[in-house]
Amino acid sequence: MQRWKRTWRLVALGAMGLVQTACVTGTYDLTCSVDKDCLESELCHPDQKLCVQMCTTNAECPAEAKSCKEISEENPQKICTCLTEECINGTDP
Repeated sequence: MQRWKRTWRLVALGAMGLVQTACVTGTYDLTCSVDKDCLESELCHPDQKLCVQMCTTNAECPAEAKSCKEISEENPQKICTCLTEECINGTDP
């Protein structure tokens, strides 16, 4: 009986190790070529080819990109834009 308990504990610990290994460490690839490459709430920026969050008001944007602006005069779709230098340089996801 003790042998089976030990075996199951080892199996459980091994499974937990595999799950932790599969976790992402905070680096995200936001590059895209079409809107389908992005999340449902995002679109592929036509110039920068990066997924950007769509918005209608500033309140919908994350803290580091708190400004909701139109992409350009030709494209009225509003997106969250960066306010911090780190975000602009791509070091703050």
